[in-house]
Amino acid sequence: MHVIADLEKRFEEVWAGDTEFIPELGGRPDMLCYCATELRTGQSIRLWEDRLGDRPPHRFDDGAAFICFTAMAECGCFLSRGWPLPKNVIDLSPMFRCYINGREPPAAGKGLIGALNHFGFDTVGEKYKDDMRKRILEGRPFSQEERAKILDYCFSDVIQLGPLLEKLLAHVDLDRGLHWGEFAAVSAVMEHNGVPLNLDVIRDLQDKHAWAFIRDALVPKINEQYGPRQNRRVALER
Repeated sequence: MHVIADLEKRFEEVWAGDTEFIPELGGRPDMLCYCATELRTGQSIRLWEDRLGDRPPHRFDDGAAFICFTAMAECGCFLSRGWPLPKNVIDLSPMFRCYINGREPPAAGKGLIGALNHFGFDTVGEKYKDDMRKRILEGRPFSQEERAKILDYCFSDVIQLGPLLEKLLAHVDLDRGLHWGEFAAVSAVMEHNGVPLNLDVIRDLQDKHAWAFIRDALVPKINEQYGPRQNRRVALER
């Protein structure tokens, strides 16, 4: 693929990767597995959680690029494992959304399946994807057969990322993609750290009467300064 040749000019290794994880409400992702492939050599990695370790299984440094779809999810999993973030992230999700902007949206949505369908690639199918997600969300324990199926499912996404990137780079330049990937990685750090809270004040704000008092005191001042009601009336009159 010519995209690999283009990337080789800038990076010594180009890895496409994907994770599967159990989301935790208000918490950090519980990473189950990681699959990746190096696009030039074809070297592949398929690791269940008991083999993930405390360091990334391949290069994340300046000499390597990391391709994924929805980098906040992947980077959030890396952070939950204590791994450093990849230095060069190429997130295909914002690249596809940029490309599809102004075009007819895919019937399967703007996620990975929608992007693959749009460019004519084979996919695992929405029903299969939904079934696998449902089983993952049900959580542990997983049988050996289920582990193998989840790893196969994860890797089936990985092998599509290189061809998808090649299609998208015909419409979105690499530097812009790297910039968006950097933003997604930084956003994952913000999500990982969470919103800083003053624990003394938050207890008062959790009281519904105190919050109602604060809201009713602030809203008139905000309306007076920014005029949302006035702006809404003008918009309706138009």
